[in-house]
Amino acid sequence: MNSDTAKREALLKDGALTIDEATAFSGLGRTRLYNAMKSGRLAFVQHGRRRLIPRKALQQLLAEGLVESTRPAA
Repeated sequence: MNSDTAKREALLKDGALTIDEATAFSGLGRTRLYNAMKSGRLAFVQHGRRRLIPRKALQQLLAEGLVESTRPAA
């Protein structure tokens, strides 16, 4: 198994979400998800017209926008 195949399998290990499930899970809108897929920032599986988003790929997209607090913990 080459490294590209291993990366793909790792992405799908935690399952894949429909667009509606991905919006509910992430809080992102459909348009934002479709734009991220179109730009190549969000991996997806396409079967005909249906798209499934690997849960791990969605988590990675969300982590890109993560802003950590600079305030000291109370």
